[in-house]
Amino acid sequence: MTDMTEARRVWDGIGELLFAHHLEPTLPNIDLCRRYVIGADEALVRSIDEAMARNGGLTPATMASLVALHSRAIATDDIIRFAQETRGKADEAAAAMGEAHGDTRRFATALEAGASTLATGHGPEAAIADLLVETRLMTERAKAAEERIRKSAVEIDELRARLAEASLTANSDPLTGLPNRRALEQRLRSAFDSARTGRSTFSLAICDIDHFKRINDTHGHPIGDQVIKLIASSLSKVGSDNLFVARYGGEEFVVVFDGTEPDAALDQLDQIRATVAARQVTLRQTGEILGRVTFSSGIAGMRGRRDTSAMLKAADEALYRAKHEGRNRICLAN
Repeated sequence: MTDMTEARRVWDGIGELLFAHHLEPTLPNIDLCRRYVIGADEALVRSIDEAMARNGGLTPATMASLVALHSRAIATDDIIRFAQETRGKADEAAAAMGEAHGDTRRFATALEAGASTLATGHGPEAAIADLLVETRLMTERAKAAEERIRKSAVEIDELRARLAEASLTANSDPLTGLPNRRALEQRLRSAFDSARTGRSTFSLAICDIDHFKRINDTHGHPIGDQVIKLIASSLSKVGSDNLFVARYGGEEFVVVFDGTEPDAALDQLDQIRATVAARQVTLRQTGEILGRVTFSSGIAGMRGRRDTSAMLKAADEALYRAKHEGRNRICLAN
């Protein structure tokens, strides 16, 4: 079977799975289907087969669970291995360039010697023959070095792509595509250190979808997943360079406002809250009106707080107050 035939078989299999189970062609879904069609991951194949047998098909909620279960998050060992492989390929390329440099110097020496011989008029035929041999050897060595360098460059590019893919998988939420909690923790540390060093500031907000359990209980987890994606999309479409949005877990999100005091962060976030609350959400599959979907939020600034954990705690307390006061509102931390 040719490579193109195999690639066509894999893509056809991915399309059939997505179409048969009415799944959205998101990157996590496509990747999971690809790995299932290829069949190399026995645990994943078994999980999907069991899910289809148990539920009669694959739902968005099932896919989200499978993606989370079989996520190929990058581990420290993988990073070390990728780095070592990349260093090895770079060393090979450097060695090839070093050899090419040495060959060039030897060729230059041979040319000088041949030129000297020709200038004296002694044995020109022999000198020309020697130069022809050296030229042929130099051409062969140059071609070999060029091929080694080209091959090393291709392999380095492949390793770089694998590392980027693994890093993206490790730091992304499979359902929404937003940065996950791990990525958030890294961003918070960076924001706190940068703000403290640069004598600047930043704020963060914890957002929680109102009555989410009721949505799940009434309409099912697939609809709950769609609501999570709706709020994720609304928060991330603000288009402001100073905002970083991550899924914190469940129906919670965290928004980081770089260089922003809590009052200004509240003004930005409240515009999003009002826009979301004004919408009447209709279920695309059935046409049923879900009604308004709202969220509540608590905001905390970094001033007067020793670290990001203290900021998150303060924002969570403000969120609790927003819920207690009636939901669909934002409260500032004390």
